[in-house]
Amino acid sequence: MPGLVLKWELHKGRWRAWVIWVDTTYAAPEIRHAWLPLNEIRPAKSNINVWNERRR
Repeated sequence: MPGLVLKWELHKGRWRAWVIWVDTTYAAPEIRHAWLPLNEIRPAKSNINVWNERRR
């Protein structure tokens, strides 16, 4: 689920991130936030060319 990392922290020798996201697994979407370990986080796909190729 996409989310926004607000803070990184080294906790007991392991990195974790304070993340906020919209949980859409329920009937009514809810805003969630939690400390997540690195194994639960993956980088978002990005394409810098989307910005570089646009008309100005």
